[in-house]
Amino acid sequence: MLLSSNLIELILLAAAATGTSATPLAPLARQDLRSCLSSAVGSDAARAQFQDERDFISKDVNYHNLNLQYKPFAVLYPKTKDEISETLACAVKHKRKVQPRSGGRDFINKCLGGADDAIVVDLKHFNHLSVDKATGIATVGPGNLLKDLVEGLNNAGRFMPHGSSPTVGVGGLLAVGGIGYTSRENGLSVDVMQEVEVILANGTVTRATKNSNKDLFWAMSGAGASFGIATEFKFQTKPTLKELTTFSYNYSTTDKALLTRAMKAFNKLMSDKSTSRKLGGSGILAKNSFYVRGVFLGPKKDSDAINLDKFFPSGATKTVRGGVSWIDYMSGLFQAASNVPGQAYYYSKDLAVTGRNVPSDSAVERFVNFVQTTDSGANHWSYLFDWYGGAVNDVATDATPFPHRDLRYFMSAYANTAQETGEKTMKFIDDSILALQNNKPGNYLHYAGVPNLRLGGKAQEKYWGSNLPRLEKIKAAVDPDDLFSTPQNVKPRQ
Repeated sequence: MLLSSNLIELILLAAAATGTSATPLAPLARQDLRSCLSSAVGSDAARAQFQDERDFISKDVNYHNLNLQYKPFAVLYPKTKDEISETLACAVKHKRKVQPRSGGRDFINKCLGGADDAIVVDLKHFNHLSVDKATGIATVGPGNLLKDLVEGLNNAGRFMPHGSSPTVGVGGLLAVGGIGYTSRENGLSVDVMQEVEVILANGTVTRATKNSNKDLFWAMSGAGASFGIATEFKFQTKPTLKELTTFSYNYSTTDKALLTRAMKAFNKLMSDKSTSRKLGGSGILAKNSFYVRGVFLGPKKDSDAINLDKFFPSGATKTVRGGVSWIDYMSGLFQAASNVPGQAYYYSKDLAVTGRNVPSDSAVERFVNFVQTTDSGANHWSYLFDWYGGAVNDVATDATPFPHRDLRYFMSAYANTAQETGEKTMKFIDDSILALQNNKPGNYLHYAGVPNLRLGGKAQEKYWGSNLPRLEKIKAAVDPDDLFSTPQNVKPRQ
């Protein structure tokens, strides 16, 4: 295997890392690990929480998906880079896996390590945020939640592309790409990332840019959780958008034919590359309902000139609102997201639709018929269609680990249940997606931001596509013993 000079540099940085197999610890060894971790954060009991302590699960673990109740050995809350490095040294010495956690909003709870007895490094204290007025470069800690990022940048008169869930952490956002409703005009969060500071498996603190530590920078631009703990990001921001126009089309009906026409229309709209990049939004299909909410990144008079009505069938309750500020628009999205429970028994799965595999009208018809007529066994189910394309398509597939550069939209399915989610509900979601895929699942990739433990085969190939071999080589250079490990993280190439 030929290695670039940059990879050789990374190997030298990581050379001190040792084995981290997850063998069970004897009681004395567990006590030694506990003592080591406590010392790593200055013997501050509040910042080193262990699995046998009261309220550990509710206060420190805080499951997002109640179906997957992993129990970490400890949750650490470091305040300095040295404390993180010392924590990693403890983990390596005692052969424990490490998982960084930014916001903790995770569909399969991999932010807890994806298995019992991991060491979780919570980054909530790394929440600094500043903007250079001269350059517009924002320096941001991974402990900021998306809501903090939006408000902090807005206070400085700036914005950048990102998602719409207020409790997503910046670290997690960058680990999967960072895609959102302005991405059709502005690209992804990783597309505007300029620099990242990373602590590697051996405790080395290093910085990476497009010109320095290039392989590490590339890996951190969409697969970061597999390679180290990011402690700081730098982004190129833009002046805040001055005036936006929001719109919605709400089909609330038992008329399955109308729901099908609306879904076909939105599928066609999202697939059309010629549509203005200033348009973005999503559609939500639920029982007897299809709801489109969107935004035009400009004044209402320009939005009116597009004539949105021509895209949608009649029968919807329509709203259009002009003169919306950027912060008011984001606050509205955050408010809508707050209606989603922070904890639930649920099952989720996604689908990446590109220009090469847009579902046919007949596939959409079968899909809508299936979900509207089949017993799901769930309390509630919904399908979110997030509209992308545009500037996302301008970037080469291998420019970042994010492989979906021919993307038209992501579809994310969600079903929650009163108790542990059973096979009936999971099969309902799986079969509905097969219907939309026209029973050709091999033609589609999936988004690492909506991970799924039932993908089959090698899930990493579904998340990173043709970029996976390069990621595996870099992983072998910087974390050969897989310290930063979950079942679906990038694994070192052997």
